[in-house]
Amino acid sequence: METEKVDTGKDITHKKMEELLVQNSELIAENNKILKKIHRNGLWGFWLRIAWYVVLIGLPFALYFYILEPYFNALGSSYETFSAGMQEIPGLRLIMEILQNTKGQ
Repeated sequence: METEKVDTGKDITHKKMEELLVQNSELIAENNKILKKIHRNGLWGFWLRIAWYVVLIGLPFALYFYILEPYFNALGSSYETFSAGMQEIPGLRLIMEILQNTKGQ
């Protein structure tokens, strides 16, 4: 006598569980790829933001020291003469005096 294999409810639920586990592992793999992309983009964004702020802060100093300072030195100018020239602007001297008087009071 041959034994007949009978599908019971237990076998059906076991197959469904296996299918769900396979689907779950595929979703986990896809989620892991997405999370790695998010992390990589975050790192790139962080370092690009750092580089941007270094450029924003460093560019004015580099501009002065490498481009403007040689012209000031060649013309015999310095910051003091530039500041003295700024004091000659009409109205600026009056504003500076008012500011100094208000600090003194």
